[in-house]
Amino acid sequence: MIPLESFVREREPAWRELRQIQLRLRGGRARRAALGDVDRLAALTRAVSTDFAIAARDYPGDRVVAELTQLLVQGQPLLYRAPPPRLRHLGGFFAVGLPRLFRAHGRYVGLAAFSLLVGAAAGWAAVALRPDLTELVPASVRAGLAGHHLGNPAALSGQLASPLSALIIQNNIRVALLAFGLGLCAGVPTVLVLLVNGFQLGTLAEASHTAGLDAQFWALIVPHGVIELTVICTAAGAGLRLGDAWLRPGLQRRGAALAHAAGPAARLCAGAACLLVVAGLIEGFVTPSGLAVGVKLGVGAVSGLVLFGWLLGAGRGRAADSAVVAGRP
Repeated sequence: MIPLESFVREREPAWRELRQIQLRLRGGRARRAALGDVDRLAALTRAVSTDFAIAARDYPGDRVVAELTQLLVQGQPLLYRAPPPRLRHLGGFFAVGLPRLFRAHGRYVGLAAFSLLVGAAAGWAAVALRPDLTELVPASVRAGLAGHHLGNPAALSGQLASPLSALIIQNNIRVALLAFGLGLCAGVPTVLVLLVNGFQLGTLAEASHTAGLDAQFWALIVPHGVIELTVICTAAGAGLRLGDAWLRPGLQRRGAALAHAAGPAARLCAGAACLLVVAGLIEGFVTPSGLAVGVKLGVGAVSGLVLFGWLLGAGRGRAADSAVVAGRP
């Protein structure tokens, strides 16, 4: 591992150049940009995605990780700007278009979900085998666990649940955007992001289990988490589709294959992100409420049944789904 100072000194010129291009192309100017600027934006984004993966692995606690995260999130709308939807088409898109896109990208979404689960299992096992690794859990959560009040009504009306819930929803929005945008770099950083965030969830779950607070912990996670985690995996699956197009362009050139995959993937990511509004309402009114644990878990179960009933059933038809795979609406 090279020293952090050397890493920053070597890579910072590319970061500055990417930031300058982003500033130059904001405000709708990306649509009128020269082809050279767009190509350079894509090349620098791939390079910075690699830098982010290295920084997240080697310097996880340093501010350079946060700076690269912000740089990649800011550039994502410039690279993956989908055609503006017309209002009269939105109803049909959410009724059948988004579920068809979800199913068309099913294997990529499945791979994303598997990566998240592997990370969660690793986090759980790490804390179970090495209890000292509970230091990875945020200090505010550790304090709640020590006081044995994670998720009970007294804590929910007080100091612990709101910070934890806010941390989770903010993190999931950021992760969804990153997971999609990083797909351009052959999908490897996308899988890394999923593994890391799954690991964090696993450490929280095992720490709560050790404290005997399983029901209270999952009552904080499940009501809104079913939708949020589905959105993360869907956005990551869309990013993995981009990475696959880059790695396996088939008979097309890489740029053409990527352009062909980018439209449906961007629509899938944008549509899935809208579901965070529903998750936010649940997170704001159900998760911090004084409802019984069983009721909260029931809300999560019902939201999951409705969500997947819609995603897996709406607009179903072999011909329709094949058209989505081929890139037709």
